[in-house]
Amino acid sequence: MAIANALAFLLYLGSSVILIRRFVQKDQFAVSTSLPVGIMTIMALLFHGADIYFTMHAAGGWHLGLFTTFSLITWLMALIALIVGSRLPNAHPGILIYPLVALSLILKVELPSPQPPSLSEPALEWHVLLSLAAYSLFMLAAIQAIVLAIQEKQLRQRHVAGIIRKLPPLQTMEAALFQLIITGFVLLTIGLITGLMFVDDLLAQHLVHKTVLSILAWCIFAGLLWGRFRYGWRGKTAVKWTLSGFALLLLAYMGSQFVLEYLVN
Repeated sequence: MAIANALAFLLYLGSSVILIRRFVQKDQFAVSTSLPVGIMTIMALLFHGADIYFTMHAAGGWHLGLFTTFSLITWLMALIALIVGSRLPNAHPGILIYPLVALSLILKVELPSPQPPSLSEPALEWHVLLSLAAYSLFMLAAIQAIVLAIQEKQLRQRHVAGIIRKLPPLQTMEAALFQLIITGFVLLTIGLITGLMFVDDLLAQHLVHKTVLSILAWCIFAGLLWGRFRYGWRGKTAVKWTLSGFALLLLAYMGSQFVLEYLVN
């Protein structure tokens, strides 16, 4: 498990270095480095997945520790970044995503859960998987929104640096942002519905904050999508709503889980 974690960490970092170097250099380097980056990322995903599998196997089911779960979320993010990056080699999202994934692997090793909760009920496992997939998509959307805000600010001030100029057009960036939000919203909706089926006592199960904040985040994203299709919201408005919704989701799981595992225990 430790070896798989270390190898995945090194491969993610290696891919990040190549992508950053390619991004700041001329476009002709893109073709020559696409294949090595793709191979390294696939190998990193395999080792990362093996690390997650061994962790789950040792726990006898789904290991729901904070940073183990964060590692699973970032694995999904890395997979999505690999797929998107194959279509946008000159603006590969792995430039930002892969260092974050590498950080999650360090945190998983350095900050293990004191009393890691686990579950083995198949139906509940699907609920957890849907929820984590939604979290990963919204985290990607938040990163996309930050990049979009920087790009838009630079364009408005007409200070378009060489790096910003390499990004796709604003319309493409906005379209990608809302694709992430729509997909994440669907998964979050299903996750909330299935999650309510397993709630017996919100207080006893320590689910009050998580449930309330998740529902509030769902309302924000629902409002954003309604405003987008009804009034054509975009730019700063879309960025603010996206980051607000993601902040609530971050508090809903990561914040409440951190308190339960590292402060209460």
